[in-house]
Amino acid sequence: MADGIPLLIVILLLVLGFIVSIAIGCNDETVSTVVGARVLKINGALLLGAALQLIGAQLLGPGVSKTIGSDMVLTPFPLDIVLVLVLGMAIWLFIASILGYPISTTHSLVGAILGVGLWFEVTTHAPLLNWATLQWLLLSWILGPIVGLGAAFGFQLLVRKLFFKKPTGSDRVHRLERIFGWLLLAMVIIVGASRGGNDVSKAVGMLVMVFPDPIVWPALLLLGSTGMAVGLFTVGRRVVTTLGTRVTALRPSTGFSAEASMAIVLFVATVLGIPLSGTEVLISAVVGVGLANHDPVKGSTLKRLIVVALLTVPLSAACALGLLWLYGTIRPFLL
Repeated sequence: MADGIPLLIVILLLVLGFIVSIAIGCNDETVSTVVGARVLKINGALLLGAALQLIGAQLLGPGVSKTIGSDMVLTPFPLDIVLVLVLGMAIWLFIASILGYPISTTHSLVGAILGVGLWFEVTTHAPLLNWATLQWLLLSWILGPIVGLGAAFGFQLLVRKLFFKKPTGSDRVHRLERIFGWLLLAMVIIVGASRGGNDVSKAVGMLVMVFPDPIVWPALLLLGSTGMAVGLFTVGRRVVTTLGTRVTALRPSTGFSAEASMAIVLFVATVLGIPLSGTEVLISAVVGVGLANHDPVKGSTLKRLIVVALLTVPLSAACALGLLWLYGTIRPFLL
């Protein structure tokens, strides 16, 4: 237990951390390609995704960040405002997930920070937000879908040229697609574990600030990963179904091209220090393989995904500001 914090507050923080974890898990679209390509049925894919979140959080999560959005602000937020931020992010994640739309968790968090940060800048007349970082983030958000679509388009053309160019019998095509199904599954396992380790930092980062002793971190990571698994297996199926089946037709080979392209793009971006959203890149990659394979891309679904993506920052900001107003109203009664 954190020194000096009443037990009731500790319990409340743990409950809030678990709720935020569920919200993040609700919007995990990593296993959508194996569902769309019919490598796994929906329940099997969700079980796999939940297991990957648990494993990834434990293996890759110990380096969890101790601050929330520290590179976006000039002065760190106090803990109570951090709680407002992550809960504002969680509200929009819940709403988008219930509607079945995959959105970027990072964009949601940035929107919450931006909304609250602007409010404090206006009311205190003091600089708080790091606008240089925000401009860099905006550029990466524009760059991510373009790079993701282009990389997946080129990757799928290469796959077709190397494996499916010559007329082949249905038996050979079936064998090739079966091999790509195993490759897709392996790629999803790698990507899923990696994202589980990354997303858990958003889920329990605030708790690490309260419980700085590394001895308790494994328990916090377990709390966060369990919440993400619960969110994925309940509401998350809506998001997985949307991206896996309602954007374009996927086969094991095209699903592999989309996942592999996303993994490569994110790896290169990480090495270069470019912050890209895995969700954005995967959505655009799915569109890219559909275009490369001359498969119809469902324009109505794509338009809705674009609109929701554009609304993520302002609506996350609105959710956080609404919570900030509510907190300011009830705070005198809590003291």
